[in-house]
Amino acid sequence: MSQEGGRRRHIRMQEQDDMNAVVVIGAGLAGLTAAATAARAGKRVVVVEAHAGGGRARTDDRSGYRFNQGPHALYRGGEAWRILRELGVAHRGHMPPLRGARGVRHGQPMRLLGASMSSLIGRLLTASPASWVGHSAQEWVDSLGGGGAVSDLARMFIRVSTYVPDVEGMPADLAISQLKMGLLRGVSYLDGGWVSLVEGLSSAASAAGATLRTHQPATGISAVPGGWEVALAGGQALPASAVIIAAGGPAVARKLLPVEPAWPELGSPVTAACLDLGLRGRRPALLFGVDEPLYLSRHCPPGDLAPPGGSLVHVMRYGAHQAATDRAELESFARLAGITDDQIVEERFLADMVVTHLLPTPEQGLAGRPGVSSSGSKGCTWPGTGWDRPAG
Repeated sequence: MSQEGGRRRHIRMQEQDDMNAVVVIGAGLAGLTAAATAARAGKRVVVVEAHAGGGRARTDDRSGYRFNQGPHALYRGGEAWRILRELGVAHRGHMPPLRGARGVRHGQPMRLLGASMSSLIGRLLTASPASWVGHSAQEWVDSLGGGGAVSDLARMFIRVSTYVPDVEGMPADLAISQLKMGLLRGVSYLDGGWVSLVEGLSSAASAAGATLRTHQPATGISAVPGGWEVALAGGQALPASAVIIAAGGPAVARKLLPVEPAWPELGSPVTAACLDLGLRGRRPALLFGVDEPLYLSRHCPPGDLAPPGGSLVHVMRYGAHQAATDRAELESFARLAGITDDQIVEERFLADMVVTHLLPTPEQGLAGRPGVSSSGSKGCTWPGTGWDRPAG
């Protein structure tokens, strides 16, 4: 074979190899998980990311205080916990410090635990999510009995475990499932922040042979003979046998897809406002809004997220309204927890965080949350909610 003939054969083989690649758009937790899984299955994988990677699992270091994008908690024994174990991604975390936890009703601190809490746990142990499909979370709360105190506690913990303020518009099976994981199994506050998961999944994907290309935004997807092409902002086009869109919500996916997806009507995203505080001195206890969608959690200690002697707290309002009003409300809630201005070393306000892109209606139930859903184009998928689950 001539040298030129060998060169053409090499190019054809390279093009064929490229067409067998899986291109993952987005290097957040969902994208990195997809990349590691596909690479371990023997696929050639390329991940393209518009920014540095991590998505909403980024952790920002400010003077030694490591701020996640709001309060993140990893459910012990949940789906993400299982996936991390299967991929060999180690993580170290700690249960929330519950000692001294209080509630706030009508702007006044109150004892939180007691007979009402015991009654709620007892009812939760016997609750079956499947038996409440088609009902709202509020309907399940109304069935609990035990007086208004039990109902208030149930609504409060539903908000905490889902980060969703609208109990009436939430499926009961979703609320019960999240409560069972949060209250019965517990959650972990991760040492070093959620960037530890980003780093672990990146390493798992790379070790399996995946290639990660950051600061290279995808601008569109086109069908070509035998597969797809993913166009990048710099003018390059990546051929692929399959494409996984794991960058943002349905609006981002729609802009990238070559055809309008045949998705059902999707509701508005669930949002939150959050004030992150790096503190010195006194360490506040957990504070829950009983009659308002407010929450203050101290993630360090126990987590390793602050300099020696420091602590880190997140103050959240479920359902972002107006930035200035929300911030003032969160600052007032922090003062109820005993936090003073002279304690604050670092602070950051996130005015309108997306908690989850999709919340099914009570009629749809958990089955209404898209998983790995078809985009309407075979071989091109959008993971839907994926890692995007309330409260991590």
